[in-house]
Amino acid sequence: MSTTTHFLKQALDEDTFLLDADAHTLDEVFGQVLDHLISRDVLSADQRPVILEALQKREQEVSTAIGHAVSIPHAYLEGIEKPIVFFLRLRRGVNLGAPDGIPTRYFFVLLGPPGFAAEHLDTLTGIARLMSDEEFRFEIRDVQSRKSLLDALHAYLARSATPVSQRIPEETEPDLKFTGKPFGGIRDDIRRRWPHYRDDWLRGWSTKSASAMVFLFFACLAPAVTFGGIMGVVTDQQIGVVEMLIATAAGGMVYALFSGQPLILLGGVGPLLVFTGILYDLCTDLSIPFLPMYQWIGFWTALFLFLLAVSDASVLMRYFTRFSDDIFSALMSLIFIYEAVKAIVAVFQRSFSDTSVNHDEAFLSLILALGTFMIAINLARFRRSRYLLPCMREFQADFGTTTAIA
Repeated sequence: MSTTTHFLKQALDEDTFLLDADAHTLDEVFGQVLDHLISRDVLSADQRPVILEALQKREQEVSTAIGHAVSIPHAYLEGIEKPIVFFLRLRRGVNLGAPDGIPTRYFFVLLGPPGFAAEHLDTLTGIARLMSDEEFRFEIRDVQSRKSLLDALHAYLARSATPVSQRIPEETEPDLKFTGKPFGGIRDDIRRRWPHYRDDWLRGWSTKSASAMVFLFFACLAPAVTFGGIMGVVTDQQIGVVEMLIATAAGGMVYALFSGQPLILLGGVGPLLVFTGILYDLCTDLSIPFLPMYQWIGFWTALFLFLLAVSDASVLMRYFTRFSDDIFSALMSLIFIYEAVKAIVAVFQRSFSDTSVNHDEAFLSLILALGTFMIAINLARFRRSRYLLPCMREFQADFGTTTAIA
């Protein structure tokens, strides 16, 4: 058993945990933790102000919020006889400026004698690994008893002890199992999603979804306009902004209506732009009409996708990791940055190469680009600030990109 799990089990056995506590500030969290420890005779009342001051001083140096809604306050003082781990879950998270911007809801308060600091890094690493497990966080989100917490901890230990290669055959989700029959996966998908199809749409009409809808609208609009404009340049306006907007809207609506999964976004991406540019140059060199060629490529792509769907080829996705997704996301980000910088450089080159053109256009383009970026990035970070009310910070952060573009 690791040091972390030993201390967590000790905390549960000694009743040094609180669930769904009401606290709005970090001082209130510390106060409830210390009061609970004093009521259980783990600490004396005389130690309260000293420990509280030590915890506050540590937070003033660097926030102990590590992300995933987790914070690990700690203090090591004379007078504390043995290491103490206290687990507290808030009813509503508080903003502590976590790296990922998520309000902190889970607190692991570590107290101990000065000699306990040697084991501090091992405990921190163990807690970080424990709380990075999505299944564990999901299981402890609403538990209401010590037994449920222990069950979640034991389930995590069982998952950690089993190699991933051995878990794949046993824990494969139903929608990633190979049926061995033509159209078998499609039939199973329809059978699974049909009972929830109507509910998927009805639950979306709520005020909570409003900010997400507006954000996603601009998230789809911005790349459509960006890539549409760039495609217009590389294809000599045969495919431009209007065509990209129509394709994005039509493809997105058809996919949302008939795919059974309306949360997936469809639109232009960097690799598609690169492919289209290369294809246009090839068609120009070979004197082949570009749009008919592009249409036939679409037909062949649809045929291959149909064959992959019929043969259950999508089950191979269970062997892919987040690495593929991260690499693809990084490539798209680099393409966006490259094209933006390239456009600004082109404006400056055109402005300074032609003496009849005013330089104000180039500098205005640079100011608008930098201003949009600064507004978007600062509003996105506003969730981690300490200004205004939590709901107002969330609103500003959710609509940060929308505000910057507007």
